[in-house]
Amino acid sequence: MVPLSTSDLNNPVTFPTFLNLPAEYEINDAYFSSTKPRKHWCFLGRVISSNVMVRLSLEVEDKKGHRILVAFHTDDRGASFQAQCTPGSTIAVLYATQHIFAFSPPGVRLEESAYIRVFPYTLEAMLRTSKAIFERDRAARCEVCGRADANVKKCARCKTAWYCSKMCQTNGWVAHKDECNVFRDVQWFVTRNWETGVHAHAFPVERVHRRALAQH
Repeated sequence: MVPLSTSDLNNPVTFPTFLNLPAEYEINDAYFSSTKPRKHWCFLGRVISSNVMVRLSLEVEDKKGHRILVAFHTDDRGASFQAQCTPGSTIAVLYATQHIFAFSPPGVRLEESAYIRVFPYTLEAMLRTSKAIFERDRAARCEVCGRADANVKKCARCKTAWYCSKMCQTNGWVAHKDECNVFRDVQWFVTRNWETGVHAHAFPVERVHRRALAQH
């Protein structure tokens, strides 16, 4: 079996479940060297429900099915993320830690907007897409006819799907167009270096456009 790449969303170290996140005030040797990050990591969770009282709060389920509270303590108390946090969407939190809330079970407290991104796809779709990206890169075969040679080229938008000719790309577009956006967004994670923690990662400023949840 080929080892999982550190940039594959299925990697349990780079993309840990809640119980494997470092605690807020703990020096975790897996992620920290002294008080500075040793490497990068990102928590991924499925939005189950949302609630707004003083601030936006989410019930989120991680990759193992564990449900936690995710509370926005950003400057706008989560207002800029509220419309995106629909049930079934996926929230990604860079450098997430386990936080002990005063009147709730442990969860994740969000303070930096640049470390938060909400995607309009299911968590399952993003995990499958990440796996497919690495499988396709190894195969380098035309998506339509299966041809594998030096002439195959990647889709210009998502940089993932392979085509041997313009005709094959045109014929394959109907099947590919729904997954193209998912591939393009997952590529952000795939192209990052997660091993060297010198400079922190941050999500792009622009927000993801709302699209129907990817069910494929």
